[in-house]
Amino acid sequence: MHIVLHLNEKLQPKHRFPLEDMIDETLKKNGLGEVTGGGTLMKKNGEIESCDIEIQFKDGDPNAEEWFKDYINSLNIAKESTLEIDNKHLFFVGNFEGMALYLKTNLPEDVYKNNDINSLISKLKETLGEEGVLRSWREHKDFTALYFYGRSFLEMKKLAKPVLNENPLAKGCKIVRIA
Repeated sequence: MHIVLHLNEKLQPKHRFPLEDMIDETLKKNGLGEVTGGGTLMKKNGEIESCDIEIQFKDGDPNAEEWFKDYINSLNIAKESTLEIDNKHLFFVGNFEGMALYLKTNLPEDVYKNNDINSLISKLKETLGEEGVLRSWREHKDFTALYFYGRSFLEMKKLAKPVLNENPLAKGCKIVRIA
């Protein structure tokens, strides 16, 4: 049986690979199959739209499909991700919400000279704690996107706002729900 896990997440390939490896290891350990590939769908502006993980799943055990859906949900992937089975059966999976922070890249030069993006990211990680995890990012011509995932978009936004309000690098940034 061929399964495609469509992740409603904006993950660069290098940030998707650890998830692929974890799924592959679990499938092989349980004798249920293996990960056979993956891909990233890009928007016209170069931003990541979503990504896929392709899986060859062994047929035979009628309970294996349900076990696999439960296993995928235990990985805290983004809501509205789907499992497509043999190009037809779609099941919604995922339990995390997503928050994108879009930081402008056209601020005055002194803002970049006097502030460090890594310090902002560290402060956001510290402030969000277990409520949100930075899973990926992407640099673009007009913006830098930081993609956080957690149990509640509203909670992540509430916690991030004070950090963003005090940091010059976040001036005019946008906070967008992505899952």
